[in-house]
Amino acid sequence: MNQSDRASRFLIEAFVIVVSILLAFGIDAWWDSRLERVEEREVLAGLRREFTGYRDALERSLEQHADMLAAMSAILASVDDGAWTSAEWQMDVALARLIQPPTSDLGNGVRDALVQAGRLELVSDVLLRERLAQWAGHYEEVLDDETFSRALVFDRVIPYLTRQGLDLSAVLIPGAIAGTGGESAWPVSVRRIGDDPAAARRLLSDPEFKSIVEVRYAFWHHAGGEYRAALAAAEEILDLLGPLR
Repeated sequence: MNQSDRASRFLIEAFVIVVSILLAFGIDAWWDSRLERVEEREVLAGLRREFTGYRDALERSLEQHADMLAAMSAILASVDDGAWTSAEWQMDVALARLIQPPTSDLGNGVRDALVQAGRLELVSDVLLRERLAQWAGHYEEVLDDETFSRALVFDRVIPYLTRQGLDLSAVLIPGAIAGTGGESAWPVSVRRIGDDPAAARRLLSDPEFKSIVEVRYAFWHHAGGEYRAALAAAEEILDLLGPLR
């Protein structure tokens, strides 16, 4: 074999080696991509279940939000009248809504796990990936409003009512208000505030009570906008995720 033949053979062998290496890399890349797409489908299914739950929770929160605002409106209207005037609400039921602390669970799921692991790029849809990244902002806005509302209830509203010497057992026990027998589980007799005209007038004529309810109403009214923004974001993400397959 002359030198030219050896050079040709060397080039052919080198070419075969290069092609083999490139083919191996190509197969590995194809396999990795296939595994990622399988994983992505599983992640997308988990995200759809997760955000379906968030959407349902936010819809319930908005219903609760409207109910609580209506109760506070009834309280404020009665404050202006100096006596309980609402035909729709019992006074104790309305007060129960006033001291009801809101809660939502809109995190710590598949989306957060992806972010914490630095694997949000696994979602190939760019717009969906952006909306998932932005979800934390909506959650934090809702959480901030709920945290403030809970602090207002526990730090100001309930301490104020207890300082007035009011019996809050009917407010705190739904069965006592509804007359369904819940009062039997309470170790003392239940006295509804609304059934004590003097106590009701004293409460409704106190400017401090009016101020407390107005502050509670104003901040809770603002929370409705955050709930609606988060709900719209959850619905957009669900639209981008498409139906479960």
